[in-house]
Amino acid sequence: MSAARRILIVDDSADDAELTVRVLRRGGCELTYERVDTPEAMRAALERGNWDLVIADYSMPRFDGIAALRLLQERELDLPFILVSGTVGEDVAVQAMKAGAHDYVLKNNLARLPPAVERELRDAEVRRERRRAEARYRSLFDRVPVGVFSITPAGRVLDANPAFVEMLGFADVESLKRIDIARLWDQPKERTRLRALIAREGVVQNFEMWMRRQDGSTICCAQSARAVYGAGGKVDHYEGVSVDITERKRAEEEVKRARDLALEAVRLRSEFMHNMSHEIRTPLNGIIGSAELLALSELLPEQRRHAEIIQSSGELLLRIVNDILDFSRLSDGMIVLEQIDFDPIELVESLVDSFGGAARAKDLELALKVDISMPTGLRGDPQRLRQILSNLVSNAIKFTPAGEVLIRVTRVEESANDALMRFEVTDTGIGISPEVHSELFQPFVQADGSTNRRFGGTGLGLVISAQLTRQMGGEIGFDSEPDKGSKFHFTVRLAKGTEIGRPWMKPSAVSLFKRMRVLVVDTSLLSCRVISEYLSSWGIANVVLASGAEILDHLVLAAADNKMHAVVVLDEQLSNISGSSIARAIKSSAHGKDTKVVMLRSANSLNDSPEDVDFSITKPVRPSHLFNCLLALFLDSDHNFADSSQQVSPGTAGDGQYEWRKGIRVLVIDDNVTNRILIRQQLHVLGYTAEIVDGAPQGLEVLSREHCDIILMDCEMPEMDGYEGTAEIRRCEGDARHTVVIALTAHATEGDRERCLAAGMDDYLSKPVKLEKLAEVLDSWVGRGSSTTV
Repeated sequence: MSAARRILIVDDSADDAELTVRVLRRGGCELTYERVDTPEAMRAALERGNWDLVIADYSMPRFDGIAALRLLQERELDLPFILVSGTVGEDVAVQAMKAGAHDYVLKNNLARLPPAVERELRDAEVRRERRRAEARYRSLFDRVPVGVFSITPAGRVLDANPAFVEMLGFADVESLKRIDIARLWDQPKERTRLRALIAREGVVQNFEMWMRRQDGSTICCAQSARAVYGAGGKVDHYEGVSVDITERKRAEEEVKRARDLALEAVRLRSEFMHNMSHEIRTPLNGIIGSAELLALSELLPEQRRHAEIIQSSGELLLRIVNDILDFSRLSDGMIVLEQIDFDPIELVESLVDSFGGAARAKDLELALKVDISMPTGLRGDPQRLRQILSNLVSNAIKFTPAGEVLIRVTRVEESANDALMRFEVTDTGIGISPEVHSELFQPFVQADGSTNRRFGGTGLGLVISAQLTRQMGGEIGFDSEPDKGSKFHFTVRLAKGTEIGRPWMKPSAVSLFKRMRVLVVDTSLLSCRVISEYLSSWGIANVVLASGAEILDHLVLAAADNKMHAVVVLDEQLSNISGSSIARAIKSSAHGKDTKVVMLRSANSLNDSPEDVDFSITKPVRPSHLFNCLLALFLDSDHNFADSSQQVSPGTAGDGQYEWRKGIRVLVIDDNVTNRILIRQQLHVLGYTAEIVDGAPQGLEVLSREHCDIILMDCEMPEMDGYEGTAEIRRCEGDARHTVVIALTAHATEGDRERCLAAGMDDYLSKPVKLEKLAEVLDSWVGRGSSTTV
């Protein structure tokens, strides 16, 4: 033993005590000691210091060892106690051990005393450590903020900490022990399920159940417990922890309730927007469609102006409705972007055509500059991309009283997998004050309070564009100063898909173009610059002129090099002189008779091409049209080049090229009187043969006795809607026939097209539908074969 032990010796003989000490020291025990022989002396010794061990003589005249042991026990001191006696007898030893002595040593065998002391000191230390551990456990047991319990299978509480007692609403653990815990379960089936789980698994984790407190209130607890097995492998009791999760459950229920209410609000709003769209589009179909038909008839100038006002006002209202619907769907996260392959050049070319009329009406120069080497077959949502760009172009034209608008599309960067595209719309309009820059992309906010009154609109176009851009993983921004115009720009990163060929970009034209010299004549510097950049990118030598006065001098230079083919690209209206006059002068000059003249014209004047003009293309100039025009001018073989934008309106019944439409029989099924009158007239103008019925049952009756090539089906009808009607048509046809069914519906919210196609329809048209779109869709299906027999 390393440290000296303090030993209290209870013995009436000093010699015997000294003998005991010598034996211990010989046995290797370092010690200090004190001898006492009376109860009073022992009490005083115990008061004075901390003792490690007590050795007491069993038999003394006035104070024996058993009395000394009781004195120690009265003071609740857990000290090792060894009796030493000269009396030999088993009954003495048994009496000593029953009294609580830790060991019994005979005086004639004191050699056993040192190992006994060492053992009892070691055991005492173990007992003290166990008591300390038990104290720590009990402290934790009492202070832990979760319920800790031990319960018999019969439901009797063996032990529970204060947290568990308080959780169940009892005054103390003893009152809890007096009740059957099973009656506190609010739902007995949960207890049965818990016991079955423990029986099968031996343990449960976070089992949630509702318990009834002593006062009758209920709480939700999450319980984790295990079975403790006794002899024979039977469950002796269960022990575990229980956590009151009532507040959490109530919070979860509140969140769920709030979520359900929010979802219901979104559903109701979506349903309202869907119905509102349908109800507004139905009369708009009559307004816009009738105005368009009216404009095709013989009208006095004043009448024509009123018809145009009706049509433009109806289309403005339709744009407002579409903006509100898109904003609502974006706010609800209900717009899902398509992922299809498309050609960005084709997209922006068709878009710029659609704004040509609006720009010409304000005498604005609208130009398109695209990087013709950008990749094709980019994967994304072309319709949403077109919507963003349309919003920006529409705003640019709206807020530009005079001057020009430029649309530019460039490739910022490109990898093997994707391309980052940048779209810019620059105008020379009214500009935007710096103090409102931060508010521009806020809903229903415009640059100043008078903007709505002066220009109209909801202020949602930029908000929708910004949200769509972010959804496409891009960014949107602008630069602007008051009275100096604006430049809006946005980027989108598009994955590469299947490459789409551009038929107008023919490699064989490169060598032919190298023999060309082109003069570009236009009073618009923007138009000249854009056309010149296109020509240069194709390797065509070109000169830009702002007037027609210098044309002939440049033609003399071109004639000097007889290997060069001279081409003049001129605007139809230059300063103080018409393009036709310049074309006539070119063709009548000595050096210009072989010169090719290409005139840049507005779409509404293409049907009256001047005699001295070799080709006409529309402004704003599309690179594909310019390319094909130059290619067609010098091809030896016949060419079929046609400017698709020349078709500014659909062919009517009076056009000989559309006579074939009379043989196409269209069945229209619609319950709305106005819609039936309008579609009958639209189909008549287009030249189709039409039969109109006011419901799906009537349509089915017609189909049972007559052949129809195409069916235009409304979706929202009483008795039998368009979806049910289409299903019945498909059931009746079976595999023997397939008649084309095209939805013609005022349902135009997200998912309506997909619902129509899923119902068995072949295509989808949303009301209001204009003649051009109606003709395009019908003609496309006639071209594919409107009905087939298997």
